[in-house]
Amino acid sequence: MGFWDILVSVLFLVISLLLILIVLLQKGKGGGLGAAFGGAGSSAFGTRTGDVFTWITIVLTGLFLLLAVGTNLMLRPAPGLVAQPTFQPPPAPISENVKVTLACATKGADIRYTTDGRDPDENSAEYTNQPLNVEPGSIIKAIGIRDKWESSPVVVGKYPLVDANTPVVPLPGTPTTMPARPTTKPVVPAMPTTAPATN
Repeated sequence: MGFWDILVSVLFLVISLLLILIVLLQKGKGGGLGAAFGGAGSSAFGTRTGDVFTWITIVLTGLFLLLAVGTNLMLRPAPGLVAQPTFQPPPAPISENVKVTLACATKGADIRYTTDGRDPDENSAEYTNQPLNVEPGSIIKAIGIRDKWESSPVVVGKYPLVDANTPVVPLPGTPTTMPARPTTKPVVPAMPTTAPATN
Protein backbone atom coordinates (compact mmCIF):
# COMPACT_ATOMS: atom_id res chain seq x y z
CA MET A 1 0.00 0.00 0.00
CA GLY A 2 1.20 3.50 -0.82
CA PHE A 3 1.12 6.62 1.34
CA TRP A 4 -2.19 7.88 -0.06
CA ASP A 5 -3.81 4.49 0.35
CA ILE A 6 -2.87 4.41 4.04
CA LEU A 7 -3.94 8.04 4.57
CA VAL A 8 -7.38 7.53 3.01
CA SER A 9 -7.90 4.32 5.01
CA VAL A 10 -7.06 6.05 8.31
CA LEU A 11 -9.33 9.02 7.53
CA PHE A 12 -12.16 6.67 6.61
CA LEU A 13 -11.78 4.85 9.93
CA VAL A 14 -11.68 8.11 11.96
CA ILE A 15 -14.74 9.57 10.19
CA SER A 16 -16.65 6.33 10.76
CA LEU A 17 -15.92 6.36 14.50
CA LEU A 18 -16.84 10.07 14.82
CA LEU A 19 -20.09 9.53 12.95
CA ILE A 20 -21.03 6.66 15.25
CA LEU A 21 -20.23 8.77 18.33
CA ILE A 22 -22.22 11.80 17.13
CA VAL A 23 -25.27 9.66 16.33
CA LEU A 24 -25.16 8.09 19.80
CA LEU A 25 -24.87 11.48 21.54
CA GLN A 26 -27.92 12.96 19.84
CA LYS A 27 -31.25 12.98 21.63
CA GLY A 28 -33.75 10.72 19.98
CA LYS A 29 -37.15 9.43 20.91
CA GLY A 30 -35.60 7.35 23.62
CA GLY A 31 -33.56 10.18 25.12
CA GLY A 32 -30.30 9.37 23.34
CA LEU A 33 -27.05 8.25 24.92
CA GLY A 34 -27.17 11.15 27.38
CA ALA A 35 -30.28 9.71 29.05
CA ALA A 36 -28.24 6.71 30.10
CA PHE A 37 -26.01 9.03 32.19
CA GLY A 38 -28.63 10.75 34.29
CA GLY A 39 -31.24 11.81 31.77
CA ALA A 40 -29.49 15.07 30.90
CA GLY A 41 -29.64 14.38 27.16
CA SER A 42 -28.41 16.98 24.73
CA SER A 43 -29.40 19.89 27.03
CA ALA A 44 -26.18 19.34 28.95
CA PHE A 45 -24.31 20.85 25.97
CA GLY A 46 -26.53 23.91 25.55
CA THR A 47 -29.89 24.83 24.15
CA ARG A 48 -28.77 24.72 20.52
CA THR A 49 -26.95 21.42 20.78
CA GLY A 50 -29.51 19.65 18.59
CA ASP A 51 -28.89 21.99 15.65
CA VAL A 52 -25.10 21.74 16.03
CA PHE A 53 -25.19 17.93 16.16
CA THR A 54 -27.45 17.88 13.11
CA TRP A 55 -24.96 19.86 11.03
CA ILE A 56 -22.02 17.83 12.31
CA THR A 57 -23.90 14.65 11.39
CA ILE A 58 -24.58 15.93 7.85
CA VAL A 59 -20.92 16.88 7.32
CA LEU A 60 -19.60 13.59 8.70
CA THR A 61 -22.09 11.63 6.60
CA GLY A 62 -20.95 13.42 3.44
CA LEU A 63 -17.29 12.77 4.28
CA PHE A 64 -18.09 9.16 5.09
CA LEU A 65 -19.70 8.61 1.68
CA LEU A 66 -16.86 10.33 -0.21
CA LEU A 67 -14.20 8.38 1.63
CA ALA A 68 -16.12 5.13 1.16
CA VAL A 69 -16.09 5.62 -2.61
CA GLY A 70 -12.45 6.76 -2.64
CA THR A 71 -11.29 3.88 -0.46
CA ASN A 72 -13.10 1.39 -2.67
CA LEU A 73 -11.42 2.75 -5.80
CA MET A 74 -7.94 3.07 -4.31
CA LEU A 75 -7.84 -0.27 -2.51
CA ARG A 76 -9.50 -2.28 -5.25
CA PRO A 77 -7.36 -5.36 -6.01
CA ALA A 78 -5.64 -5.63 -9.35
CA PRO A 79 -8.00 -7.03 -11.99
CA GLY A 80 -5.38 -9.42 -13.36
CA LEU A 81 -2.17 -9.95 -15.28
CA VAL A 82 -1.44 -8.00 -18.45
CA ALA A 83 -0.95 -10.23 -21.50
CA GLN A 84 2.53 -10.54 -22.97
CA PRO A 85 3.25 -8.31 -25.98
CA THR A 86 3.59 -10.04 -29.35
CA PHE A 87 5.90 -9.33 -32.29
CA GLN A 88 4.89 -9.21 -35.95
CA PRO A 89 6.76 -10.63 -37.81
CA PRO A 90 7.78 -13.13 -35.12
CA PRO A 91 11.45 -13.16 -34.04
CA ALA A 92 13.61 -14.99 -36.59
CA PRO A 93 16.92 -14.59 -38.42
CA ILE A 94 16.80 -11.75 -40.98
CA SER A 95 19.13 -10.62 -43.75
CA GLU A 96 17.91 -7.01 -44.00
CA ASN A 97 16.00 -4.38 -42.03
CA VAL A 98 12.39 -5.25 -41.24
CA LYS A 99 9.42 -3.35 -39.82
CA VAL A 100 8.27 -4.91 -36.54
CA THR A 101 4.97 -4.07 -34.87
CA LEU A 102 4.11 -4.76 -31.23
CA ALA A 103 0.67 -5.63 -29.89
CA CYS A 104 -0.93 -6.54 -26.55
CA ALA A 105 -4.18 -8.46 -26.09
CA THR A 106 -5.06 -6.55 -22.89
CA LYS A 107 -7.16 -3.50 -23.75
CA GLY A 108 -5.89 -0.23 -22.34
CA ALA A 109 -2.39 -1.58 -21.69
CA ASP A 110 0.74 0.36 -22.66
CA ILE A 111 3.72 -1.36 -24.24
CA ARG A 112 7.18 -0.33 -23.07
CA TYR A 113 10.26 -1.59 -24.89
CA THR A 114 14.04 -1.40 -25.04
CA THR A 115 16.61 -2.18 -27.72
CA ASP A 116 19.79 -1.90 -25.63
CA GLY A 117 19.48 -5.23 -23.79
CA ARG A 118 18.04 -3.81 -20.55
CA ASP A 119 14.73 -5.02 -19.17
CA PRO A 120 11.94 -2.50 -19.83
CA ASP A 121 9.86 -0.83 -17.10
CA GLU A 122 7.34 2.01 -16.79
CA ASN A 123 10.09 4.54 -17.58
CA SER A 124 11.19 2.89 -20.84
CA ALA A 125 10.20 4.06 -24.32
CA GLU A 126 6.49 3.70 -25.06
CA TYR A 127 5.35 1.96 -28.23
CA THR A 128 3.08 4.29 -30.21
CA ASN A 129 1.67 1.92 -32.87
CA GLN A 130 4.45 2.92 -35.27
CA PRO A 131 6.45 -0.05 -36.68
CA LEU A 132 10.00 -0.30 -35.39
CA ASN A 133 12.85 -0.38 -37.91
CA VAL A 134 14.77 -3.46 -36.78
CA GLU A 135 18.25 -4.19 -38.11
CA PRO A 136 19.78 -7.70 -38.31
CA GLY A 137 21.26 -8.62 -34.93
CA SER A 138 18.81 -6.51 -32.91
CA ILE A 139 17.16 -7.63 -29.69
CA ILE A 140 13.85 -6.11 -28.57
CA LYS A 141 12.53 -6.51 -25.03
CA ALA A 142 8.92 -5.52 -24.34
CA ILE A 143 6.51 -5.48 -21.39
CA GLY A 144 2.79 -4.72 -21.03
CA ILE A 145 1.81 -2.22 -18.31
CA ARG A 146 -1.61 -1.05 -17.13
CA ASP A 147 -2.53 1.00 -14.05
CA LYS A 148 -3.67 -1.15 -11.09
CA TRP A 149 -2.84 -4.32 -13.07
CA GLU A 150 0.09 -6.66 -12.65
CA SER A 151 2.60 -6.05 -15.42
CA SER A 152 3.27 -8.80 -17.93
CA PRO A 153 6.51 -10.79 -17.95
CA VAL A 154 9.25 -9.39 -20.15
CA VAL A 155 9.18 -10.91 -23.64
CA VAL A 156 12.34 -10.99 -25.76
CA GLY A 157 12.40 -10.78 -29.56
CA LYS A 158 15.71 -11.71 -31.21
CA TYR A 159 16.34 -10.91 -34.88
CA PRO A 160 19.83 -12.28 -35.56
CA LEU A 161 21.66 -11.93 -38.88
CA VAL A 162 21.13 -14.81 -41.25
CA ASP A 163 24.29 -16.96 -41.43
CA ALA A 164 24.81 -18.50 -44.87
CA ASN A 165 26.87 -21.34 -43.33
CA THR A 166 24.12 -22.33 -40.93
CA PRO A 167 22.09 -25.24 -42.33
CA VAL A 168 18.38 -24.70 -42.49
CA VAL A 169 16.57 -27.04 -40.12
CA PRO A 170 13.29 -28.21 -41.69
CA LEU A 171 10.10 -28.27 -39.71
CA PRO A 172 9.06 -31.67 -38.32
CA GLY A 173 7.16 -33.77 -40.81
CA THR A 174 8.46 -32.00 -43.94
CA PRO A 175 10.77 -33.87 -46.38
CA THR A 176 14.26 -32.45 -46.82
CA THR A 177 14.48 -33.41 -50.52
CA MET A 178 12.04 -34.26 -53.23
CA PRO A 179 12.08 -37.85 -54.52
CA ALA A 180 14.14 -38.20 -57.70
CA ARG A 181 12.31 -38.94 -60.90
CA PRO A 182 13.43 -41.97 -62.93
CA THR A 183 15.79 -41.02 -65.75
CA THR A 184 15.52 -44.27 -67.75
CA LYS A 185 12.53 -45.95 -69.21
CA PRO A 186 11.55 -49.35 -67.86
CA VAL A 187 12.89 -52.31 -69.85
CA VAL A 188 10.15 -54.17 -71.75
CA PRO A 189 10.95 -57.84 -72.61
CA ALA A 190 11.20 -58.46 -76.37
CA MET A 191 8.54 -60.54 -78.11
CA PRO A 192 9.69 -63.82 -79.76
CA THR A 193 10.18 -63.50 -83.57
CA THR A 194 9.64 -67.21 -84.47
CA ALA A 195 6.72 -69.48 -83.65
CA PRO A 196 7.48 -72.56 -81.55
CA ALA A 197 7.84 -75.88 -83.50
CA THR A 198 4.82 -78.21 -83.59
CA ASN A 199 4.90 -82.04 -83.73
